[in-house]
Amino acid sequence: MPFGLDRLLFGTAGVPNSTPKRSNPIDGIRQIAKLGLECMQLEFAHGVRMKEEVSSSLRKESYELQIPLTSHGPYYINLNAREQDKIDSSVERIIQTAKISDMCGAESMTFHAAFYMKDSPYDVFDLVEKSLNVIEERLNRLDIEIELRPELTGKTSQFGSLEELVSLAKSINSCLPCLDFSHLFARTGRYNSYEEFYGVLEALKTDLGANILNNMHIHISGISSNAKGDLKHLNLNESDFNWKDLLRALKKWGCRGYVICNSPNLEIDAAMMKEYYYSLQ
Repeated sequence: MPFGLDRLLFGTAGVPNSTPKRSNPIDGIRQIAKLGLECMQLEFAHGVRMKEEVSSSLRKESYELQIPLTSHGPYYINLNAREQDKIDSSVERIIQTAKISDMCGAESMTFHAAFYMKDSPYDVFDLVEKSLNVIEERLNRLDIEIELRPELTGKTSQFGSLEELVSLAKSINSCLPCLDFSHLFARTGRYNSYEEFYGVLEALKTDLGANILNNMHIHISGISSNAKGDLKHLNLNESDFNWKDLLRALKKWGCRGYVICNSPNLEIDAAMMKEYYYSLQ
């Protein structure tokens, strides 16, 4: 990971709400530093539209302020689309996001990989694995080194269960899970206690090796859900999600990496999590 990370860093999914010019990620990273937060995720949710001069300036600012970056790819990705041209477009979106993320200095990139579309999860896994192998090969040819982080998704209609992401990480060198613990809770109705969080981290260490706990890309927010999974993100104090026990488990395991806040109030919950985490003995 960049910057010689030796702990968990707390930041926001996108430019903080309090940033004077919210459309400018350079102002966003400056605001992160001003707020005492420690990282920021670039949100390319609606497409990759960043000029090269902006990405190079962002990389410089990130390094000078010691605020590392992660990124999130477009929402329009579906590696299990019915039409091959839509799969091809999804592959291109991931590659374009990886390119611009690399130019910005980000080393961890997450995205929602696919929908089941009523297909067998096993068949969908095979298709996602095939596309990610193609993506990895193309990025290697472009000399782009970035961690591909399929996100743990919150809806039961989406590919991206914990088990699926662990299996992908075992088969693809550049692939590791982005662990959205709020989505895990919404998707399953479980994993909302200290013991369950501790068990997930223990299983990750067993399945993927001890280094996974030193190289984490985590999403946390409040969340509402129904039988089909997540409905929307909420602020932490408006949700039943047990974020304090999650942070306790992360602290107990000595985890390192990024904790990205997806709550609507972004920097408020990110700062609250950071303060609570550092209060733990």
